Amino acid sequence: MDNTTPKLRVAILSGILELYNRCWPQTKQRLQVFIEETAERLRGQGFEVSTGAAVSSAEQAKEVCKKVSAERCDLLAVSLSLYCPSGVLQEALKETDMPVLLWPAQGMYELTPQSYDPETIALNHGVHAVQDIANVLGRNGKAFGVIHGHVEQEDFLEDFRSWAQAGRAIGAMRRAKPVQIGGHFEDMLDLQVGDKNFIKETGVTPIYVSQKEFSRLLKTADKKTVQEYVQSYKEKFNIEASISEELLEKTTRGNYALDNILAKHQSAACGLNFVELCNDEGIGDALHVAASMLMAQGGGYAGEGDWVTAAFIYGMQQAFGAASFSEIFSVGYKDNRLVLKHWGEGNFTMARSKPMLRPSKLPDKHPAEFVIVDFEFEPGEACLINLSCDRHGQGQIISIAGEITQEHLPKATGPRAVFKPETKDVRKLLTDYAYQGGSHHLALVKSDGRKILERMGKLAGWSYISL
Repeated sequence: MDNTTPKLRVAILSGILELYNRCWPQTKQRLQVFIEETAERLRGQGFEVSTGAAVSSAEQAKEVCKKVSAERCDLLAVSLSLYCPSGVLQEALKETDMPVLLWPAQGMYELTPQSYDPETIALNHGVHAVQDIANVLGRNGKAFGVIHGHVEQEDFLEDFRSWAQAGRAIGAMRRAKPVQIGGHFEDMLDLQVGDKNFIKETGVTPIYVSQKEFSRLLKTADKKTVQEYVQSYKEKFNIEASISEELLEKTTRGNYALDNILAKHQSAACGLNFVELCNDEGIGDALHVAASMLMAQGGGYAGEGDWVTAAFIYGMQQAFGAASFSEIFSVGYKDNRLVLKHWGEGNFTMARSKPMLRPSKLPDKHPAEFVIVDFEFEPGEACLINLSCDRHGQGQIISIAGEITQEHLPKATGPRAVFKPETKDVRKLLTDYAYQGGSHHLALVKSDGRKILERMGKLAGWSYISL
């Protein structure tokens, strides 16, 4: 896995009423030319675009959806330049696992009444086709997005891109195959939503790995592999002098074992329960370095065995380019600020300076010594994002926009920051967050992600709340 971000991939599904094929066969040819021209405009803006022949039957629509799903496109843009009845499209769109965006794409930008003739109408009357299929999909509980506008409008391509980024996030979650090691943190119930319908419908499926299997893998790293990991650490981190060679080697073995488990299951995310891992005599490590390395490589992670948030953070990485696991630790009521922090795991590609490896301990049932990653997040625009469910078990995204300030937290350790929310009343913000049912695990991204998150909610059928 790496943290490079490939081009956004969009598939265009166009449709045409079969009656038009019989009565005006040249219309389909004109439509095909228009779709290809539209695709070229999108390619010119950095998208990868796949197209095909316009469909006029339910069977054709299903075949196209099956093909583009296999291609792992980020978004299925249903481009309706002219009328195509909902009966042609509905089953294919209801069954596809791809995020669906309805778009009455048309060539006409400016309406000139004097020249509005039958030839103009031919490829510029798809708006009521979108109304038809939107009505039917909505009645049947299928989530979708809608975009109106012309490619010549300045803000249209920005909007289109945000829909594709939202689609990429959902697709990434579905493909994350999150691994859980150590189960859930005992009695920490707000994070245990994996059995809710919104997760099942999204298709996120966890893989449970035993601590015994993990412990076995720890012993399989040879000396050459250990040295390769150590060298990688030396390049990426400053290493505190008090960390012994034995502790550093133990850390690399944990990293190696996690990497192998993820590779075996083709997983891009994991939820780790540090309590069980540290108290296991065969492991004795919170795996904070391994988790941090995973996030730095573009993967998803959450603590306390929270595989749902881990998959979500992988989606956020794909949508925003970088994301990190974090929590709100403390509140500055006087000046409306929050402390973001966790013990020793975070996406250090978002650090303001080179991170440090430091030793740490958990003196529990089986006292464990391990290594943590210590850094402060880079100042600037940021957004905190939570994925959970409402009282009806339906998915919801909650976001808090703001900024990471320049201030340091010199006496704290681990990934951390002072965060100033956009809202001026932190008391109301946190009260609203509690009433909305936000859980205590968060994704941190370095941008104002609200437009993408709102669209993600539409495409997934989740509610979206911006605080």
